[in-house]
Amino acid sequence: MSVIDSNLTNGKTPTGHGSRIRVIALVSERTAHSTYAGLRFVLSTIVLICLQGNNLEAVPPSATGSTSVPKVNLARQPVPRLAPGTLVGHPQQSGYSNLVTLVMPRLAAGEVDSLPEYAKQYAGMFHLTVLANVKTVISGDRTDYLLDRFGVGISMQINEKLVVVTPPTANELGLNLRMIERGILKGNEKDLGEITQVARTSRMIIFDVPTNMLVDNKHKKQILRYFVWASPASGKLGVLVWRLTDTKSGQYTIESKDMQLLPPNYTEDREIHVSKGPLLSNIPTANRFALVSLPQGTSVPFSPRMRTVAGLKTMNVQNLHTMMAGTSESLALVPEARQAKRDTSQRK
Repeated sequence: MSVIDSNLTNGKTPTGHGSRIRVIALVSERTAHSTYAGLRFVLSTIVLICLQGNNLEAVPPSATGSTSVPKVNLARQPVPRLAPGTLVGHPQQSGYSNLVTLVMPRLAAGEVDSLPEYAKQYAGMFHLTVLANVKTVISGDRTDYLLDRFGVGISMQINEKLVVVTPPTANELGLNLRMIERGILKGNEKDLGEITQVARTSRMIIFDVPTNMLVDNKHKKQILRYFVWASPASGKLGVLVWRLTDTKSGQYTIESKDMQLLPPNYTEDREIHVSKGPLLSNIPTANRFALVSLPQGTSVPFSPRMRTVAGLKTMNVQNLHTMMAGTSESLALVPEARQAKRDTSQRK
């Protein structure tokens, strides 16, 4: 069975809960600027192929009906944004067939009680949202599936529905944001620009999300790398994520022992660790917040071939070939890894 149609991509979606995104707010206009700057952390912490067989040739534009996605785009660039007004979780109305991830951060560990109340009250207001549209293409007797569109955005509750918003459109869409809320939304919107597309084809996307992670009880800057693909045979969506560290060279260091294969339409309950701030300051700065762990799904070991490309900062076509083969090999290791774990527990 190929990576694209692995049974591992058919898992049930866990129910997300807890409070959502971004943590800072201020009690006065005088201190607002410091708070917004401190919460550049926003998406980072509370966020945030495949190709048929090993063939990197995309379906010609005449068959897809769209020329918006190049055959292979290997330029590092911002990930496309979701249009304001997009209704999350309603494919017929939004034009997106899949919820890739909806991040629901919550202050869960560390010095949570050290935060002033005004820094907690906005925790449930903003949601990092990632959507994808898988398109069915019929050409003669052939049916194909493409990752037609993909985007990231910030969504908020409007009339009990999650709607993608931007600072200029929030009030038009039915929100009445105060100064602090507008400032936090602007900071979130700016942080979306830090999410970087590494590679894109008509069937997949690889993108990086800078973040703070809790490592050995300390906050460390790392990168969450996401690999999202649509099966050309079934249209099922697969999502893998793992951790990297920037070495300021052409390759990142792989920090994860395993990758995580996320369930379909994934709502993430994201735990946030809070560190203790300076004694005489009650303004929570960005470095005080960190993800406790990777988004959780099914643990997938790195195959040797996958490990050779999983940390590349930039990629070429051959690297994508290698990643596809490595992903298939990695997913094939999962049952074996689970059996080994069971055998180990029985021996104890």
